[in-house]
Amino acid sequence: MDAAGARARAADADRALARGEDWGPLHGVPMTIKDALETAGVRTTGGHPPLKDYVPKTDAAAVAKLRAAGAILLGKTNVPPLSADYRADNPIFGRTNNPWDLERTPGGSSGGASAAVAAGLTAFDVGSDLAGSVRTPAHFCGLFGLKVTEGRVSNAGHIPELPGQPRAVRHMNVLGPLTRSIEDLELVGKVISESFHPWNETPAKSAYRIAWSADFGGLPVTRDTRQALAQLGAKLGAEQRNPDGFDFEQAWETWGEIAITERAATGGDRARERVAALNATLGERWAVARGSERGARATIADYAAALTRRDELSATLESFFERWDAFLCPVTVSPAIPHVPFGTPIDIDGEKVPYFIAGTAYTCPFNLTGHPVAILPLTKTPAGLPIGVQVVGKLWSEPALLQTARRIAQITGPFTPPPNFVK
Repeated sequence: MDAAGARARAADADRALARGEDWGPLHGVPMTIKDALETAGVRTTGGHPPLKDYVPKTDAAAVAKLRAAGAILLGKTNVPPLSADYRADNPIFGRTNNPWDLERTPGGSSGGASAAVAAGLTAFDVGSDLAGSVRTPAHFCGLFGLKVTEGRVSNAGHIPELPGQPRAVRHMNVLGPLTRSIEDLELVGKVISESFHPWNETPAKSAYRIAWSADFGGLPVTRDTRQALAQLGAKLGAEQRNPDGFDFEQAWETWGEIAITERAATGGDRARERVAALNATLGERWAVARGSERGARATIADYAAALTRRDELSATLESFFERWDAFLCPVTVSPAIPHVPFGTPIDIDGEKVPYFIAGTAYTCPFNLTGHPVAILPLTKTPAGLPIGVQVVGKLWSEPALLQTARRIAQITGPFTPPPNFVK
């Protein structure tokens, strides 16, 4: 928390308004920021014990844009160590709980962000997403979220890497907002975007061509998830199909190789140990294990070949959007999981799915290709847990994607608060 700083800045905002001075579209709006993004004068730990007392001198690029637009920082939100899990639990601050069910995780790695926004503690948060770290928490907590096109928002000031290290994570990681409405997604997304990637407004269309799928390579999802998607598809007149020619096995494998090649460049033994622990929970069946194993020992030639495969997969998916306005699919295989140790298999209606696959297999293909994705709250389980839906669009199409999402949200509905929501 930066209570003193927030109060002082709020007083400044009031005085500015009294003078007729407008700081921008977020003048006086309170925000929190994921603890993986540097904030000048406010501790930024990344959930990593060696950084528990690290206070940056400058803001991450996206944070600087938000402050320049008038937003006021309340504090930072919890993450797993170095954002390497889809739970928010670390040795510095402990565990974050899901406001819908305190015995479940809010997701990760932007888990503190989603819990804070869903519980009404902040107007919005900005997280980061290498394998679903904005989208999974939005889904687990019943929020709207946006993974922007890769390159639209600067990663400068994001941890990892550790401060002072060369920046090796050059692909697939993006930043994006978590909010309680589509309108706020658009507002915050525009503010943090780089000026050399114009956010060109598009008029709403009278009809949308939408495809949907709840089956990536035979990976199971809960009955509740599948039924909700099928019902939404029927209401939209959408066609059930996967993108033509898109190989999910190759996408998972390539994602694993690139992600670990880049992490290992500065992570060294820590990254390789993480791969070994991950692969021990996966086995040879899962393509991401093969890719991550190669990434841990990749040469420059291997890395270049993986990036070339990435380009081909991205082009294949982009060609799909020449015909379709949006592609709908699950976010993860289930709603929010209980607080379980890393690597614990996740039960999906009696079938065990490996922990990492359960949390990332439906999200990381779109990190690999770079495509933008909006998350909408879709429904709730009989137990009251939120289920979200991914709405995937054409590269650089965020304004059009959000127009499509608005139309879909007329069916799926607005944010609904969890128990004990702070008003």
